[in-house]
Amino acid sequence: MKTAQYSKPTIELTNGVEWVNECYSMGEKHIHVSVYLIRAGDKNIVVDSGSFYHRESIRARLKEATGTQGVGALILSHADYDHGGNVAPILDEWEDVEIIASSGLPAILGLPPNAKQSVIGESMEVLGRRFSFIDPPLADRSHTAWIYDHGAGVLFTSDGFGNHHSDGMCDLISSDIPEGIASDDIYDFHRETLVFLRYFNPAKLRTTLESLFDTYHITYIAPVHGNPIARENLDAYLDRLNQSVTRMSEEYTVPN
Repeated sequence: MKTAQYSKPTIELTNGVEWVNECYSMGEKHIHVSVYLIRAGDKNIVVDSGSFYHRESIRARLKEATGTQGVGALILSHADYDHGGNVAPILDEWEDVEIIASSGLPAILGLPPNAKQSVIGESMEVLGRRFSFIDPPLADRSHTAWIYDHGAGVLFTSDGFGNHHSDGMCDLISSDIPEGIASDDIYDFHRETLVFLRYFNPAKLRTTLESLFDTYHITYIAPVHGNPIARENLDAYLDRLNQSVTRMSEEYTVPN
């Protein structure tokens, strides 16, 4: 398994939110394992810490992007290795990093005992910026939170809204892809990562997601395992996600 190489530390999305786009090469296809950097005035917040396979690259890219300001806070969607694999190196590199985690038992997950717990359904100020923590309709762990940044309107979704991608698409956002994110790439990712979707009702999932997007002003969907999705491309992605879940549900029959 190879890791892709990048020529610049971050890719700007909107209003101080930047993408640190790491990924694995898996033959013909790649899969992202990214983190995000949020500029909060003269302070910096990182969302998820990435995989330990990308440890040195992520540390170097964050150092280059933040300069003397460094990292002031780290918000974790959940503590799986591909999301929380670099907590220790970040704490080693920068002092006094505020940790916000979705688990009430941070020590069990290898997190510092002084980590603050995010609470599903509630909001929190982090370095002067407001975040809401949402019960995710798509997640692979019960202690996962989707994170909404009120300052930029970006929704960080782990592990939903991912996709595989081809070589050459590693640093593209959805608006850079003329035909949009391919249906097969959306299907393959969700079929492999969120296997329980085979038992979902596609129409109800679509309704749940649309209700969520009506509640929050969305400028970007920022997945850890996929290309970021701009608001103008979100309906097309939802159509293809719905097709993917329908396809999965048709492949499996639940016994009576």
